[in-house]
Amino acid sequence: MGNVHLLKFYLFIATFFLAVTCVHAQQTPLPKTDQNFDLAVGLGENSQTSYSLSWNKNHGLFSSKKLRLGYGIRFSGFSGKELYYITAPADLTGEDATIDTLSMGKANTMALNALINIQYQFHPKFKAGFNIDALGLGFGGDKNAVFISSENTGQFPERLSASPTSFNALLGGDNDLGQLKSEFYLAYAVSQNTWLRAGFDLTFSEYTTEQNLSFENDRFRNKAMLFFVAISYNPFK
Repeated sequence: MGNVHLLKFYLFIATFFLAVTCVHAQQTPLPKTDQNFDLAVGLGENSQTSYSLSWNKNHGLFSSKKLRLGYGIRFSGFSGKELYYITAPADLTGEDATIDTLSMGKANTMALNALINIQYQFHPKFKAGFNIDALGLGFGGDKNAVFISSENTGQFPERLSASPTSFNALLGGDNDLGQLKSEFYLAYAVSQNTWLRAGFDLTFSEYTTEQNLSFENDRFRNKAMLFFVAISYNPFK
């Protein structure tokens, strides 16, 4: 992830926490629970795109119910061209000498995950939040890849096939498995039932090669930062 993307990411985080601290009085009481359907689309470099369709249910905490904790189900996809996937397992990422690369001409991964959501409604028209995938399944078609490694002196194929890692789990940092998405966002109420969201989408996409390569590894990960927009609709009010 480049320095420019990191700067944008940190600026958004700073804005998020600033928004949370700038609390305004709520004009009407918030409901104890709310739920919505959400459609999001993200764009990034190297023709990177993401999309997702999710259902979320949130529960208000404390007496004000402005702080809300929720859960849901999200179907998501990620694609891009000329991407580099690096060694994924945490026991190999600690040293440069044990990190290899898969070069992917085209990548296309999909996932169906349970997600966790936390948000703060600091104004009747505005809220800020964060969500992250927790557990689920990954899928997609096989892709051709080029294996790049200083350890490859002919014992491993240079060109091989790889498929999206099939099990996804949020375990923390490089211990994560598979296809996982998280979003930092600000949202604006267009109507009582409809919200527009925008922010940053951090997508982990992962491929498993058809055979073990150097250091007995077969998992390779790409971390993509994208800008996204979304619309959320609550049909239950």
